[in-house]
Amino acid sequence: MKAALVPWALSGSAAVTVGFGRFGYALILPAMQSDLHLNYTQAGWLNTSNSLGYLLGSILTVLLVGRLGNRRLLVAGLLVTTAALLASGLTSHLLLLNTLRFLTGVASAWAFICGGVLASTLGARAMVIYFGGGGSGMLITGLTLPWLFEWAGAQAWPWAWAGMALVCTPISAAAIAATRYSIEPTTPDTRVSWPLRPCLPSFIGYFLFGLGYLVYMTFSVAWVRQHGSTTALPLAAITSVMWALLGAMCMLAPLVWRWLFNDRPDGLPMAITMATLAAGAALPLLLPSIAGVWLSAALVGVSVLMVPSAVTGFIKANLPAPAWGSALAVATTLFAVGQSVGPAAAGWISDLSGSLSAGLAVAALILLSGAVLALTQRPV
Repeated sequence: MKAALVPWALSGSAAVTVGFGRFGYALILPAMQSDLHLNYTQAGWLNTSNSLGYLLGSILTVLLVGRLGNRRLLVAGLLVTTAALLASGLTSHLLLLNTLRFLTGVASAWAFICGGVLASTLGARAMVIYFGGGGSGMLITGLTLPWLFEWAGAQAWPWAWAGMALVCTPISAAAIAATRYSIEPTTPDTRVSWPLRPCLPSFIGYFLFGLGYLVYMTFSVAWVRQHGSTTALPLAAITSVMWALLGAMCMLAPLVWRWLFNDRPDGLPMAITMATLAAGAALPLLLPSIAGVWLSAALVGVSVLMVPSAVTGFIKANLPAPAWGSALAVATTLFAVGQSVGPAAAGWISDLSGSLSAGLAVAALILLSGAVLALTQRPV
């Protein structure tokens, strides 16, 4: 494999775990709700199960990365994620579906965290390319899944899961092959201490990112479903454009932000990308139309996966290489806690206020708070 292709191949790990494993579910859920007659609590648990799995996977990465290394965890994570996506289309039993979403979360955490660590050893450019790779999965699902359900109806949801698994197979194979050309910063049974307290502004900011971005994703999709009927465009077109914009802008993000990601040891990259994300979350409130949602999707897309890139760059610039896997796993655990709280918080805010706008406003405020906190981060 040519050296220039390695970061792009490795970014397939982000595509599988984020673009398909995490965000692809949002496009399939309405069809599953309709065909399986799920209430909002049952549908919410499928999302919560995935978030709780991601939390456990992050904790396990802290415990296992020093013993197994990043490469082995990435390979295991991609194999299990792809298999779980396929199996999700083979059953309609709610308990099994929750179990598979949980396993997807666990395995996705392994592959996403360890892929970020391996990409960071190839340089700042490779690291940013890696995290932007999650957009390819969103672009593919955005261009296909809404039209699948428009054409075949809600009962086609098993085909959506199978199709995602089919696409993930060669992408995972390429990412696994690319790990041979990256440097393993963690040696077996290595224990490297690193200071947690000086890293807290970035780490707590990452927690707020996990909380805020998921609230945005929940409310933005709901907003489209609620307001799409007021336009002449079919709902499939509105959702497809929104999701494709998210994915395309995620893929363009490395070009947009390359001036910012240059191994800075402070919190400025996280602060700027989170502020952009907050602006995207607030935009539908300022421009309440389909155009506003599409512009919002573009702003969110260009920034949402750059926040993980920022925290990874901060860790790389400040901590010794053998500590990268452990430190990123700790940061991701905090992110996963926020992500787990997000769905329940979104539902509570929606019920309490009776307005989707309140959820978007809360998401924007949370993200803006994280940006302000990141500005206080100093080199360790």
